[in-house]
Amino acid sequence: VEIARRCIQIHGGVGYTREYGAEKLMRDAMVFPIYEGTSQIQALMAMKDNLMGVMKHPQAFVKDLAMARTRSLASTDDLERRVAKIQYLCLDAIKHLIVKIAATKVKDLRHQPMASWWNKLSKDWDPKRDFAPAMLHAERLTILLTDKAISKILYDQATRHPERRELLIRYLERAESRAQYVYNMITQTGPRMLSRLSKQEDHPEQVV
Repeated sequence: VEIARRCIQIHGGVGYTREYGAEKLMRDAMVFPIYEGTSQIQALMAMKDNLMGVMKHPQAFVKDLAMARTRSLASTDDLERRVAKIQYLCLDAIKHLIVKIAATKVKDLRHQPMASWWNKLSKDWDPKRDFAPAMLHAERLTILLTDKAISKILYDQATRHPERRELLIRYLERAESRAQYVYNMITQTGPRMLSRLSKQEDHPEQVV
């Protein structure tokens, strides 16, 4: 989709018309984020699978997070440090979302009888409300997960085939700034919107 859009941009106004093939490339490309479920639905599924995986194996997640941070600071290979930094940003973003979900759930328990806490924490989950912080950032998390996976694959290839290090470097030049930006968006934005939406659900007549 991105490349097809650039193609139209390069052609200018005529790229939008049917006199050239650029507009057809754009129409053909748009099927990919739609056909097997929209990109948004796929992102929600990726978010759910990753968060559930962490909740099922928290010790493994904590270990991966610590190892990524250590490699991002202490590795003697500059490229490994850069790849590990992207891995760390992705894992830390997941940790941030899980902490936000847990904090919201515990906050809601303050006015509930203590005897009902276990039921609320273990069974009584409302996906729409309880997972709202993660749902809001599902597409951003998917971007981080993608950069994490691709940079790891390219690093493994570059380790086995030194001539491919240049490809990894070129990818990292784009991925590093993108990963940092997406990480900042996940960790620094959202509460105001979620608060407003929550008020709208509870008191729709008071929200203008």
